Amino acid sequence: MDYLSFFATCFTTLFVIIDPPGNIPFYIALTEGLPEEVRERVSKRATVIAATLLIFITLTGGVILRFFGVSVDGLRIAGGILMFLVAYDILKGRVTREKYTKRGIESRDIDSLAVFPMALPLYTGPGSITAAIVLASEVKDVAGMLSIVLSVALIYVVVRLTHIYSEQILHVLGRSGADIVARVMAIFLAAIAVEYVTQGIAGKFTSLR
Repeated sequence: MDYLSFFATCFTTLFVIIDPPGNIPFYIALTEGLPEEVRERVSKRATVIAATLLIFITLTGGVILRFFGVSVDGLRIAGGILMFLVAYDILKGRVTREKYTKRGIESRDIDSLAVFPMALPLYTGPGSITAAIVLASEVKDVAGMLSIVLSVALIYVVVRLTHIYSEQILHVLGRSGADIVARVMAIFLAAIAVEYVTQGIAGKFTSLR
């Protein structure tokens, strides 16, 4: 296995799905009006929870699939459909995420805000969970698994940096610029979703033969 190429694939796939730049406006909306030290606490907690959850799922995804009797191809199909719906939601203007943001603003409970809706589902949702399990199913050794874990860790470092410099980034991009970035990412996410579904269907046909 070409580990460098595999790492690049893992990082690109998960980065497009998690979409740190596209989530900047939601982070700002959820933490607007909070003292700086509280925003920092929420950001750190949400990032650590999201990263820990995705790494845990990466390492245990195979066991979870076997426990529920779900095949990787079945997960590809179901996850691909969910990822396509997420991409469609982003292209529509993120109606679903707006609901999560509104709910988070209304609750304003600092600890629960970091968990929901920030860690789940904004930064670790169905798409990233599916992708992590599918990628993990493709590796047969420790080095391959470490490539996925490293890519996950690096992405959440980027997430944390987007929180720290959120105001500056949004000032440079503008809300319309951030929206354009998110929608471009959504197109690639939809393409990844289609690939997952077609691979899953092809795998199912092969297994039936």
